[in-house]
Amino acid sequence: MRGTGAGGRERARVSAAGTGARPAGGDLPGRADVVVVGAGITGAAVAHHLARRGASVLVLEQAPRPGTGATGPSGGMVRAYDPDPDVAELAAPSLAVYRRTEGWASGRSPLHAAGAVTVADPAQDAALREAAARINGSLGTSAHVVARRPEAAGIHLAGGIALVEPEAGWVAPAEVAADWLEQAAADGATVRCGVRVRAVEARGGRPVVVTDAGEVLAGSVVSAVGPWAADPVPGLRPRSPVRARSIQVSIVERRPSVPPHATFVDLRTGLYAKPAGPGRTLIGMPHLVWDPPLDARPDPEHARATARALTAHLPWLPTAPHLTTVRAADAYGPSAGLLETTGVPHVWTVRGWNGAGVKTAPEAGRRIAEAVVTAARSAAA
Repeated sequence: MRGTGAGGRERARVSAAGTGARPAGGDLPGRADVVVVGAGITGAAVAHHLARRGASVLVLEQAPRPGTGATGPSGGMVRAYDPDPDVAELAAPSLAVYRRTEGWASGRSPLHAAGAVTVADPAQDAALREAAARINGSLGTSAHVVARRPEAAGIHLAGGIALVEPEAGWVAPAEVAADWLEQAAADGATVRCGVRVRAVEARGGRPVVVTDAGEVLAGSVVSAVGPWAADPVPGLRPRSPVRARSIQVSIVERRPSVPPHATFVDLRTGLYAKPAGPGRTLIGMPHLVWDPPLDARPDPEHARATARALTAHLPWLPTAPHLTTVRAADAYGPSAGLLETTGVPHVWTVRGWNGAGVKTAPEAGRRIAEAVVTAARSAAA
């Protein structure tokens, strides 16, 4: 691994993203300490932290630009609370990163601090209060529980109680990924889009990444391909099964007479919504279609059912004009650990995030990079 510091940085090379863009395909480096497959938000976070630690990094993305796939249509809701303790452990420090203005190429925080409301069954009152105390102790925020009230931060609670995090909100995931990749490139990483990985093979005890633009000898490979992990290319199959699950959201117009509202999720039903810029709201609910084609068309009936169900929380929805519906997919799998081995030495896949990838990406990316660097040092020793 090379040294870090401004004097030792290589010229940034970015394909189809950021400045210095080059045509897709061709001109791949023959070697890299780490090849990151996938330029979604998690892959971008991993690449950023690896490059900052001094690794020579190559990021390969099959799409024409970063942040497509599951990252692009993601709602981007971020908060410290999650009922899964493993996710919560990553979400709190990740929210702290999103809140900071420093550490971003843009020079500003990516967080839209609209607040976050987590609606739950009243029986969860004590657990939510304990969680609020932990969050406040960790982040110095003002998280609190709202009970015996019909509404919190513009969200009707529909008989539930709510954990309210005023300092949370949402980010634009594709913009976050682009920012991290810009920083990775400034630290010497090469980011290439429009390059398809065909296989990863073991040769001489090290992985070789076979692409349609040439082969790259890697010290290590990290696969962060989201739902494509359900049907991996040879050499990138995770140890535990990963499945793709459909995600569908709609954008509706929020007219001037409608008051602003926080992001929210109802743990009882999986319903969720968030502001999506001036005069717009994103709405969604679970779309339990497993193993869908990754280019499946939107489901109009599900879009209508989503709007009907969310009226209990957003009573103004029945008169809100529908603007668009977007369908994508995400990766679902076992929740243990951050990385899984594959059948090829020094090749790992990132766990399926079960819809939590954006709110965990800053801390997950840091930990994954640390694990990869530590493994490389151990192998060298």
